[in-house]
Amino acid sequence: MKIKRAKIKYWHIVLSIFLPVQILCIQYLKSQPEWVETFYALGFYRYFSKIFQAITSILPFSIGDILYAVVILFLLNKLRLIILKRIRLRWSILLQLTAYASVVYFWFHLSWGFNYYRLPLHQQLEIKNNYSTEELARFTSQLVNKSNDIHYLITRNDTIPVMFKSTESEFRDLVFRNMDSIQFLDQKAGYQSIKPSLLSLPLSYMGFGGYLNPFTHEAQYNDKVPKYKYPSLIAHEMAHQIGYAKENEANFVSCYTNMHSKNLNLKYAGYTYALKFCLNELYFTSPEDFELLMAKVNPGILKNFKEINIFWESYKNPFEPLFKNFYGNFLKVNNQPQGIQSYNYVVALLVNYYSEKSLP
Repeated sequence: MKIKRAKIKYWHIVLSIFLPVQILCIQYLKSQPEWVETFYALGFYRYFSKIFQAITSILPFSIGDILYAVVILFLLNKLRLIILKRIRLRWSILLQLTAYASVVYFWFHLSWGFNYYRLPLHQQLEIKNNYSTEELARFTSQLVNKSNDIHYLITRNDTIPVMFKSTESEFRDLVFRNMDSIQFLDQKAGYQSIKPSLLSLPLSYMGFGGYLNPFTHEAQYNDKVPKYKYPSLIAHEMAHQIGYAKENEANFVSCYTNMHSKNLNLKYAGYTYALKFCLNELYFTSPEDFELLMAKVNPGILKNFKEINIFWESYKNPFEPLFKNFYGNFLKVNNQPQGIQSYNYVVALLVNYYSEKSLP
């Protein structure tokens, strides 16, 4: 028994020492995006992620959500025992927790997290990452015209919103096939591991539309949001699946793949998603252009925008800013200095990518 205890303590010490070593390695890799891009994102990760997606695609429910629930229950039970038995937080317990954290930290980065440190998307696309107010206003005007045209093709009436009638499974199939056929920067979608989150209600109160489970590679979406938002949400989480960890880059991939779709509903979702980013940015940089262009947007499109706003307003609560602040700090730690408010980079990608290419 004594030997067993010594062995456990030994491995706790080894794993605990390994944690700061990992942190130092991550700090170094942040300065080596070319290496991460070549050997991890375009090499190891492409094959490694497909293995997990192939496994998790077999089951209709979320393995990752169940895993999270088990871990949460385990930690709560540990906390209960500490409180009931009045166990002091001794060095042995701290060492054990640090060892667990070390394992999770290692697996998170190996499994998916290194994608945070790959080459910025504007460098992959060979475009600049800034723009003038004039360029933004001109591009937003083009988006308004295209969005209006697609909206009218679907509704034949510029005053009514687009009503998406497909089922959830049809949306999942549609978005998956679309991303797999377009292959953004020659990256295949792999296996269809896209699932509604079992935690959709908590997600709604937290203000989130979905997430990728970095341990099981399942793309999870909030199935309580209006269906108009499904294509953008699912494509965004699938962008994470193919290796775009940063929120702003996943937003661009979502816009791009849906805008290039042959399906009018997906195309409409992609264009209006991009339009909303650009209008929001224009609101702060040039209120005059914002008012001018907003007046040209079909009333039906504005009703779709309002539908989303009403949904999020219905779940607003005092704790939502805390969740978003926590996630924003998580993004800052993982190579996204602007945190959750990084929309202007999405706009920069859109404006500059389509400055030399015509809109699809």
